[in-house]
Amino acid sequence: MKKLIGLVFILAAAIGCTQKQGQKDYKSVRDEVMQFHDSVMADHNKVVSNQMKLDTLLKDLKGLKTTHPEVDTLQEKVAITALISDLGRAEDRMNDWMHKFEPDVTGKSNEVAVQYFENEKAKVAAVDSLYKKEIKSSDAYLNKFKRQ
Repeated sequence: MKKLIGLVFILAAAIGCTQKQGQKDYKSVRDEVMQFHDSVMADHNKVVSNQMKLDTLLKDLKGLKTTHPEVDTLQEKVAITALISDLGRAEDRMNDWMHKFEPDVTGKSNEVAVQYFENEKAKVAAVDSLYKKEIKSSDAYLNKFKRQ
């Protein structure tokens, strides 16, 4: 009888400690968010690189006019400034997300934590889309002047 009670106690403890069937563990979702963040940060380097190339181009509009006499430097200044600004906004969105992200969910239930990290993954996905859009746009512009 004692063995049966002990077995029941162990089974009850094991069942209480396991997650419900099909329920995600917040730690795995948090890890997904961090891995996604790390992959987006690889694009961050391209954002910074394109900002620097555009800034260099902006500072040397006379040289641009020399190599491309057909260029309206006033119009190009506006375009370059806008691209730099767009890249900066994308970078700011990532920085804002990183400052607000809270990986410590102590005191929250697994369900609440999973939902938090799912929401954060969606935010990182939005930043990723913005990064890709601004990189594509700035790459196309830089390619126009062979500044890749």
